Amino acid sequence: RLSNNPSYNHSQAIASYDASITSARKSGFIHEQGLACEKAGFYHKRNGAVYKAAEYFKQARECYEEWGSRMKVDFIQGELNNATKLEYSRNSPAEE
Repeated sequence: RLSNNPSYNHSQAIASYDASITSARKSGFIHEQGLACEKAGFYHKRNGAVYKAAEYFKQARECYEEWGSRMKVDFIQGELNNATKLEYSRNSPAEE
């Protein structure tokens, strides 16, 4: 895991995820592209970047839809729903 390696910084981690996504796309490995997007989404989610995580999860969902994996689409949709709820709760005014 990139986040547990102290010699890796945040920008290097993101560059590595993006390179994996690009490589999988260029090679035509749609399921691997989806997996790389999914992992990037979880990385951003762990680091509190919910909006960025949702962007990667959306890409993952598209890949998994194209690949034909309903189970993965449903799983990622759940992550998107959770990310949307988190983002909404962060941006909602506090109730009095």
